[in-house]
Amino acid sequence: MKFLVKLLRLMPHRLALAFGRFIGRILRLVLWKKTDRCESRCVLSLGVGITIARSIVRNSFINLGMSAVEFIRLPEIISRIDEFVEFPEDSINVLRSALSRGNGAILMCQHMANWEYAAARVIHEGIPLHAVYTPQRDETAESIIMGTRQNVSRMAMIDSNTGLREIFKVLRSGETLVIMQDLDARKDGRPSEFLGLPARTHEGIVKLYRRFKCPVISAEYWRDEKDPSLHHIRLKGILSDESDINGRPFGEDLDASIRMCNSTVEQRVRDRPGQWLWLLDRWEYTLGKKI
Repeated sequence: MKFLVKLLRLMPHRLALAFGRFIGRILRLVLWKKTDRCESRCVLSLGVGITIARSIVRNSFINLGMSAVEFIRLPEIISRIDEFVEFPEDSINVLRSALSRGNGAILMCQHMANWEYAAARVIHEGIPLHAVYTPQRDETAESIIMGTRQNVSRMAMIDSNTGLREIFKVLRSGETLVIMQDLDARKDGRPSEFLGLPARTHEGIVKLYRRFKCPVISAEYWRDEKDPSLHHIRLKGILSDESDINGRPFGEDLDASIRMCNSTVEQRVRDRPGQWLWLLDRWEYTLGKKI
C-alpha cells in the first residue's frame, strides 16, 4: 500500500484518475457479492430496472476508485485545491453568515463524489472544519487517512465513539462541525424512512441544534460529468431556518426534523445516484440481508 501511495503521487493527475477508474472497475468485479447487493438496494430504493441499477452501481465504484486516488494525491495538489474544486462566493457567504450568528454551525454531508476534496476546499477559504468520524479497522489505512486529513487538509477529527465533549467545545467556540448524515445508525438511531425504505437515522444533528441553536447547512457537492477532475460545491441555504412538513420550526418535532435531514440527503442521491457510495449498507439494521 505504501508503495502504491508513492507511485500515485508521482503520476500526472489525469493519468492517476484513469488508474482510479480502472481500480474501481476491478473492485466491482472482485466484490461481486457486495455488487449484487448494491444493485438490489438500488432497484428497491430508486425504483429503477436492473440494467439502470447496474450502470449506477458501476459508476459508483468508478467514482470510489477515482476518489481514493485523489485522496492519496491530495498532498500534491492541496496548495491549488481551488483549481480542482469550484466553490462560488455566494455559497461561501452562506457558511460565513451562519457562523456570524455565534453559535457555530453544522455542515450536513453525505458520501457523495469526493467529500474529502470538498472539505479541503472549505478549509482553503480559512474556515476550520471539525469532522465526526468512525475509525477504520485496518491500522495502515487508518494511518494514511488520518495523516492526510490532519496534516494535509488540516481537518480536525473527532471520534464518534468518544468525542462528545469535543463536539460541544467546537460549537461553543463558534466553529463548524461536519457530520455525515447517510450512515446506518443501527440500534442507537431513530426510525426514519430513507429513499422509501425503513432505516435508522442518527439524531445528533437535530439534538445538537436544539441545545446550541447552531445553524444546520446541507452541503451539495458533485464531480463534473464532463471533466471528472473538477468538483463543485453548493450551499444554497440554512436548513434549520426552514419549517417541517407541518409548518413547525426545525428542531421542535424530532421525527419531522430528522425526516427533513433525510429528505435533503435523499435528493442529493436521486440527483446523482452514480456518485453516491452504494457500498454503504444504509438499511442493514432494519432490513438485514434482505437487500
